[in-house]
Amino acid sequence: MSWLGSNIRELSKDRNISLTKLGEEIGVSRQTINEWIKGQIPKGHHLLNLCRIFGVNPNSFFEHQEEDSSIVVPVHRMRGTAKVTEESKKKSKELASEYKIFFKNYSNSLILPVIKTHLKNEIVAKSIANTLRGKVDLQSYDPIDYEKTFALMKELGIFLILREFPKEVKSYAFFTKIYDNRVVFVNSQTNVIDLIFPLLHEIVHAIQDENNRINENEESFCDSVASYIQFSDAYVGLVHEAVKDLPDALKVNKLKKFATNHSHALFGLVKRIKQIDPGFNLLPNVVGGADTNLKKRFPTLRDILFANDDARNFANIIHSLSPLFFKALIQQIENISNRKLAILLGVENLIDVQEVKKEILKSNG
Repeated sequence: MSWLGSNIRELSKDRNISLTKLGEEIGVSRQTINEWIKGQIPKGHHLLNLCRIFGVNPNSFFEHQEEDSSIVVPVHRMRGTAKVTEESKKKSKELASEYKIFFKNYSNSLILPVIKTHLKNEIVAKSIANTLRGKVDLQSYDPIDYEKTFALMKELGIFLILREFPKEVKSYAFFTKIYDNRVVFVNSQTNVIDLIFPLLHEIVHAIQDENNRINENEESFCDSVASYIQFSDAYVGLVHEAVKDLPDALKVNKLKKFATNHSHALFGLVKRIKQIDPGFNLLPNVVGGADTNLKKRFPTLRDILFANDDARNFANIIHSLSPLFFKALIQQIENISNRKLAILLGVENLIDVQEVKKEILKSNG
């Protein structure tokens, strides 16, 4: 177990407490505070005073050796043809690390469901998908939309965090575990219909509870499960029957109507149709062009979050889309500075975080 004296400096900045003022409140000199920051462990009663002032528990200042990998970011699926690089992995972990103290201090009593399987074939993938569809009461003909996808995350005990990703992280979403809390980070610049499939993919990683390096077989299995969650056999059969005999131009228009009515993209649906009808061919550029036009009818998450600069509206949306994260915020809100809250919510220079904090406090009341 090692002493994390540098956390004193970080917490002081977050709480806007100078090191001199901190020393005065504890009854020691600033020099003593500096010695603690550099590595000297304070006496027990001084440590308790530090915890009282900062509103944290003693574990915030210690790290066990086995906790060196308390944040695990597996190699995750990148967007389009983008490749995973050491820089993208580094930036992903840096983003997740901004939430390390937040989750370390969170009291989580959730019993998290786990689905483990040694067999990873299409039959198993479809079985897991049906189980997960049942958790959000999807009917046999219903594709899953982004709101139901978020609801599924809540049912599975997965924290959803909406952030704008660094440019090096060319992903829609990625799963990680932070102090045994399941967390999926979502790029807030993503269009909601583009988000569904990659988010389902990360959900499958989360419920398998595996922290090991993800290989291509594992990625393909997660793709299969995600595809079956998004589009049931019944829905795929219904769409196929409606479009199979139409000319290509009419096929695309009909597919776009289904996609618009049920809030999903076209690529995944066309791929599923080809599973039951290998002869179902539409040129990729035709499907891609239709998808591009379709996306214009749907917002990005950023559009939803910042539809206006109203703090109450923003807080209500976070509460609705990410209830587990919102609950964790409420639990710690009194001890989170405005600066830190702006980072956790990804709202620096975008909205009045002090007003957002007031709205979160109202929810706690």
